[in-house]
This record gives sequence, C-alpha cells and structure tokens, in this order.
Amino acid sequence: MKALSIIKASAGSGKTWTLTREYIKFLVPEDSEPFNPRAFRHILAVTFTNKATEEMKSRIIEELHKLSTDPSYEYPEKGKTATPLMRERAAQVLSAILHDYASFSVSTIDRFFQVVMRAFAREINQYASYKVELDQDSVLHQAVDHLLASLDEPGNESLLGWLTDYSLEKIREGGKWDISKYLYEFSQLFAKEDFRQLRRTFDDSHWSRERIAAFRAALLPMLEADEKHPDPYTKEEVLTAKLLDEQVPLLGIVADLYNHIDAILKEHNLVLLGDTADVLGRIIDGSDTPFIYEKVGTRYDHFMLDEFQDTSRLQWENFRPLLKESVSRNLGSLVVGDIKQSIYRWRGSDMNLLHSEVQAAFDPAQSEVQHKQENWRSDAQIIDFNNGFFGRIGELLARSGERFAAEIAGDIAGYYSDVVQKPERPTAAGCGYVRAEFLRRADREAGIPAWDETVVERLPGLIDELLTRYRPSDIAFLVRKNEQGARIAQMLLERNYPVVTEDSLTLSSCLSVRKLVALLKYRVDPAHSVNATLMETLFGELPQLPQSCRVADSLYAVCDALIREYLTDIPEGDHAFLFAFLDAVLSYTDRYGSNLAGFVEWWDEKGCREKISAAGREDAFTVMTIHKAKGLDFPVVIIPFFNEPFKATSRYLWCRPAAEPFSGIGLVALPAKTALEKTVFAEAFRQEMKTSYVDAINTVYVAMTRSVKEMYLFAPVSKMTKDGKKVDGRYFAVSDLLYAHLKPDNVAAGEPFFHEEGTPGQSDAKVPAAQPAPAAPLRLHNLPYDDRLRLSLKGEAFFSREEGIRYHDILSRIETEADLPDAVAEAVREGILPAEGAREAEERIAALLAKVASRHWFDGTYRPLNEVSIVDETGAIHRPDRVLVERDKPLGQGCALVIDYKFGHRQERYARQIRRYMDLIQRMGYREVRGTLWYCNEEAEDIH
Repeated sequence: MKALSIIKASAGSGKTWTLTREYIKFLVPEDSEPFNPRAFRHILAVTFTNKATEEMKSRIIEELHKLSTDPSYEYPEKGKTATPLMRERAAQVLSAILHDYASFSVSTIDRFFQVVMRAFAREINQYASYKVELDQDSVLHQAVDHLLASLDEPGNESLLGWLTDYSLEKIREGGKWDISKYLYEFSQLFAKEDFRQLRRTFDDSHWSRERIAAFRAALLPMLEADEKHPDPYTKEEVLTAKLLDEQVPLLGIVADLYNHIDAILKEHNLVLLGDTADVLGRIIDGSDTPFIYEKVGTRYDHFMLDEFQDTSRLQWENFRPLLKESVSRNLGSLVVGDIKQSIYRWRGSDMNLLHSEVQAAFDPAQSEVQHKQENWRSDAQIIDFNNGFFGRIGELLARSGERFAAEIAGDIAGYYSDVVQKPERPTAAGCGYVRAEFLRRADREAGIPAWDETVVERLPGLIDELLTRYRPSDIAFLVRKNEQGARIAQMLLERNYPVVTEDSLTLSSCLSVRKLVALLKYRVDPAHSVNATLMETLFGELPQLPQSCRVADSLYAVCDALIREYLTDIPEGDHAFLFAFLDAVLSYTDRYGSNLAGFVEWWDEKGCREKISAAGREDAFTVMTIHKAKGLDFPVVIIPFFNEPFKATSRYLWCRPAAEPFSGIGLVALPAKTALEKTVFAEAFRQEMKTSYVDAINTVYVAMTRSVKEMYLFAPVSKMTKDGKKVDGRYFAVSDLLYAHLKPDNVAAGEPFFHEEGTPGQSDAKVPAAQPAPAAPLRLHNLPYDDRLRLSLKGEAFFSREEGIRYHDILSRIETEADLPDAVAEAVREGILPAEGAREAEERIAALLAKVASRHWFDGTYRPLNEVSIVDETGAIHRPDRVLVERDKPLGQGCALVIDYKFGHRQERYARQIRRYMDLIQRMGYREVRGTLWYCNEEAEDIH
C-alpha cells in the first residue's frame, strides 16, 4: 500500500468493509512490524453522517472482537488467518479503545471541523463558547424581517426606494407585492459554496447603492439600443444589459440583506454550520501543518476519508495540508468514494476532486488508484442490467440530437468507465429480476390519461403480487420529489397498507400534536373565526381554557396544562410525537424566548416540518426520496416515476462578468435560464447544463443500485412535439436513454413496450407477516408543571457557574501539579479562559490542589485517566472526571479510585452517579474500586 490509496468503489462494493479492514491494519500490524495499542488515537476517519459514523465505529469494534477471539478469522486479507500474536494485539487494541473511547476519532466532517474551529476561536475573533447554528433558515428569516423593519430608520430612504422598485418588478412579473418571500429565497444563495468561494475575492463596494446606480446609468445607452440593429453594440451586449437591468432592483438591496445576516450572527455569537469550512480555509491557508496540529492538540498520522465524492472544494482545501503531511511522511492514508454517486452538488460537493484532482495533487510515486469491481449487494440479473445500461450511457448520449448531451457524452463515458461489476455473493449467481414498463403519455382525444396516473392505478396489483413473496418492509418506493412520495403514500394508506415515509415522521402528521397546536392558536386569538371553527371541529365545542394555562408565563407550562386538560386517551403511537413536540417547545424557548404568538408563527413557517427519529424499521412499506436512500438497500425497489429530466439543477448562477461595462457589477446572481446563452454569460450556462446532465444520471444510478433481488421501473415513452410527431434522436430525460437502450426493433419510436429480465425471487423472511393489533389508547400521565421545579439559590461562597465550567476544563488537563501553569495557558489560548483571569484561576486551582495534597491525587503516585469514556452494555457512554489506577499494574487490574469534581451544592444524585461509575469500573476487573465526590468549595466526600 502506498502512502495514499484512492479507492473508487461502485455501489454495493463494500466501501464500509474496506475502510474497516484498512483501519484495523493500521492498528494490528503483522508480527514483524512495530505495535502501539494506542495507535487509534492518531487515526482520523471521516464520514458525512452521524449514522455512517456510528456504523463504522460499531464495525471496527466488532471486527476487532472477531480478530481477537476467532482463530479462523481471515486477516489481513482473504485466505489468510491471523497469528496468535496478532490476535493478542487485537485484544489489547480493543481494550485500549474501550478504556479511551473519546479518543476513538471516527467523526463526521462537520464535527471534525468544529473541533479545529474551536481551537482557532481567538484567530477568528470568536468566543470559544460560540454556538453552531444548524437552523440556517431561521437566521435568514430574521435577517429579512430586520431589513424590512429598518426602513423607518434615519438614512434608509434610498433603501425604501430600492425595495419599492423591486416590489413593482415582481408585480409586473405576476408575483405578489409582499417581497419578504422573494428576499428570503434570494438570501439562501449566500449559503451556497460557490458564493463563499467567490466572496473571498469580491469587493463589497460593488454592492453599494451608489455603485449600483452608476452601473445602471452606464447600461442606459445599451438599453435604449434597437435589439435588431444594435450598432454600435453587439446583440450579445444589448441582451446582457437587459438581463442585468432586470437584476438591478434586487442588487440595490443585497448588501443590506447580507449585512443583516452578519449582524444577527455576531449579536447571538453564532456560526452557521456551512460557514465553518470557509472560515477555517481563510485561517489555515498558507499555514504549516504542525501549527494546525498544535492548535487541535492531536497529531493524526493516518487519514481515512469516506464518501469523498460528497466533499466540497472548501472542505478539501482544509484537509489537503493535513493529508499532504501524512503522505510526505509515508504513513498511509485512504480516500474512498464513487463519483457516480455524487448527487449533492446543491450542497457543494465536487465530484472532480475524486475524479482527478486529488491524485494530481500528489506525487504518482506516493499515491495509487484502485477500482473495486465487486458487488456484494445485488443479485446477478440486476447487476447485469445496470452494467448494460450504464456501460452504454456515454454512447447513448453521443447519439443525442441535444447538443448539451453530445458535449458531455465523453465526460460521462469517463466517469462511468468503471461501472461494470461482477456479483460476489455466492447466492447472487443466476438470481434477480428487473421489469421496466414504458407507458403512453397523455392523449385527451384518445382518452389516454397521463402516464403517471396509469402508474398509480397499476401499483396495487403489483403490490398484492409482491406480498405473496415478500414482507412489506422488504419493499421500497424511491421517488425524486416529496410530492411524488406523498402520492404513493396516499395510495398505500387508502388501501390500508402499512407505510413509513419521511412525511409520516413529521410532528404535524400526528393528530394529537395538531390538536395541541390548534389549542395554542385558540389561546393566542380566540376571536378568530378559523380558530373557533377548528376548536368545534376537533373538540365539538369551544373549550374553556384552564386557569393555569391563562396565567402561566412559560410557553412550556401552557403546553403542559393543555395536554393534561384536553388530550385524554392519547394513542400510544402519539406519545413519541408529543414528547418531540415538547422538546421543540423547549428548543424554541431557549433560542427565541417564551412567546406564544411567536411560537405559533414559527410553527406554521418551519416547526410543522420538524421530525422525530424512527427507532427502527417496522413491517411497513418504505417511501423515500432517492437522496435519502443513498447508502441503503432493499430486497425490492420500485421506481414509480422514472423520469429524471435533463434541466438546469441550480436556480441561480453566481457570475462575475469580465468585460466592460458589465464588470462594474462585480458579482451577480442570474436565473439559470436559456436566455443566458445569448449573453456574455453563455459559457456559465453551458457548464451548468452539462453538469446538470451528470447530476441527473448520477441520481438515477443511485436509485437503480439499491435493489438486492427485484427492481421495477415505470417511465413514459419518448416525448412528442406539439403537433404530435415523434421526437427521434433527442433525449429530454434519463428515461429516454433507457428507452433507446431497451426498445426492441419491432417497436416503433415513441410507442409503449414492456421489458423484463430474470426470474422473480423470494423473501428470506417468512411471508406473510402477522400485523400487530392496534394498541389501546393510553393516558399520558404527567405532573403539574409547578410541582416539578424548585428554585435553588447559590450562596456567595460557591463558585459561579461560569467559573465552575472553566475550572473543570482546566482540571481535566492536569495529570500532576506541575501541569497547572500549562493547563491554564492552554485554556487561555483556546478562548476558554480570558487572559486577564489566568492569574486568579491558577492561584485558586493551586489552592484547591493543596487542600487535597495529602490524598496524593496530583503528585504522580497514581496513573491518572482524565475524562476517559466508558461504554456500557447498552451503548451508553459514561465519562468520570478522573480515575486513578496503580502505576505498576496493567489497565483492568489492581485498585482504582474514581473522582468527580463538583462546584455547587451537595446532591444525592451525584452519589448515585459516581456509584454507577464505580460499578462499571469494578466490572472491568479491578480488585477494589473506591469513589470520591470532590466538592471544591467544601471537603471531599468518600463514597462507598
């Protein structure tokens, strides 16, 4: 293995298994190689989702356990088994990970960047306690509201004029005069990665209203020119001027909108999650790698980057110096991905990084590219079907009469050059079934309905047939859009089929939640006719709200009172939704305050789309979007609306015109429409269209590689022109490519046909499955709100909460008393402790250490383990503040002392907590375990 391995692995080729094996090779080398049981602390594995992170962690732990206990386990490669020494090493590594789980660095890319960013808090003039704002939309909505509210402020007269012009422009286009929605939609462009990249070299002065007005004046001669005879200008220049002039009213507002977003973030000490990579890039750019490691506090020798086709350019720029450091030392790193599954361009992913740029960034002698052609997921017939179609995708596009398709055909052929796979599962050979139906499009005169209506009519018959061989949970419907999923889910529900959809997990889908929201709206405005009517519909009468609800100041208290009074006999299935709703109430209160009217407005705009997490897949059909299905597989996959169109994926394109006088605009967002082809922005539009072709084909590839046993596709026949003539040689959607690939010679172009391959299979589970009887309604028992809380006052002798947090952090960095100055200095560098408080903190903590000097906790007598993570049998993580063990005994033997620091009042729950720690450590094998609660403002309390 070279210093950098780039593995391009197609769908179903076992990427997670490959990463796991390579990770373990770093941990458990062969007998002749040096061994460090704590090498995992110097390996960083990065994925893109929390689910993938947990899956990888579990897989590594599981494989290490097998390696350490199973003599027949094949390692380090197939056909070989581990030696006794390797099995012993695996056991040591497994023990080390479980005793130091927090250093087990398998992380999402966002989480890793947050660790780095907090280390650089001072460099970005940010408090170390800043919050990462996941709800980007709420910030954008606030910015629009603040912008409109600022119109009455002195000096904003010109802003009012620009907003008026923009509103009139929208009315002329047939839109509404209320432009807040349009401003919000436009503000979303600020979060796009292409804007963040261009923003680095953009001068804000271009967006001043004075510059915009001067720019508009410069365009005036072109705007007045005759489009047919534009002399002395070209037609391209005149059309460009008109296009830009349409954007001028909005451009006069852009700078104010952007500044309001920035002000909100600074006021609330927030950082948008999407801004992290950009901010770090500005700091790290040009810095040497050791400096980055020093700030993070950990040196990583090996990097393992999963799903790399989803990596953005800004993220790659931040990873590159770390990866180059590892490669230069010939330590070994891994990049894994599949450019054919790059479907998140709207989120900033750049497939060209994996396709060629990563390899080009390193010396060929140090890097290698491997292609995995195996498929461990699907049966042979499904693999062969996909091999045949996607293997011809470049050829089919080259034959198209659509010029964008012809232009991109060569690139597509290159992207899909490794698409052909071979089945690897022993049971896959000779199995699998694929059926594709191409249906007529609508013809009103002939009485033919729309093709998608025909699909919905045919699906019940297919479902009934499948249920003789499969369980509902074996079957998934994959759609492109949420509204398509809603149609399928509605069809299933109307026929009493069990179904799990993304929408079924939203809080607003629960009747009990809708009743509670209706009560809240009635409390806000009982005189409103809609609210009153809704009350009578849901409850049969206008409710008399309880006194506790009317006088309570807390939003949570209001909800609590309404639940106790009105939501009786709640169905068991609604409990999880109500608990999640109450969590949403607390979250809203924490961020925006306890305002009932504001909460109701937030609920209608965003909260109604909040979701609960599904604990597991029940025996029901799955309906989900293709993007959500990425990484999953199902025995049976049905793609009911197989019609992914070739059209621009982006709504707007950020452009920087170079030619005068257009360059005066600086940076402008233009609608991605065909009109751009006749302007100076033609090349930007061509690139967008060509990339959109790749997006469409990749999306279909992801969908068609989810199936294990059977796959069903429903698509329309090729399009017709308005005069009814067939369109030959032009492809408007990926379904047209499949139509051309499968169409028999005896079927005329544009005619429907049916295609099938293989033999239908059978579920591995018993069929049919008995459906559980509906649960009886239950009462959600809860105590009155006022009885649940008791005010606890702090005395003057106690540490403040902020001091307690800071001192707790400093103590976690100390092994012996000699470490105290460095621990304080490090806390200052990371922004946890203000520089002016360093001396006082060091003196106070030194006094604390002196009080317990006779116990020998910090003098080196024992081996300290600070804030190590302990994982119990349920998977829960426990983290005692300090564990002391005997220095002359291996971990897991001898005696141990558990210490927990407390900076407030004594509480019985603290004793219960430390006893739980003691029990867990006792079960690890220690002969004797003692515990101490160290109340830093009082005396330590020994726990038995």
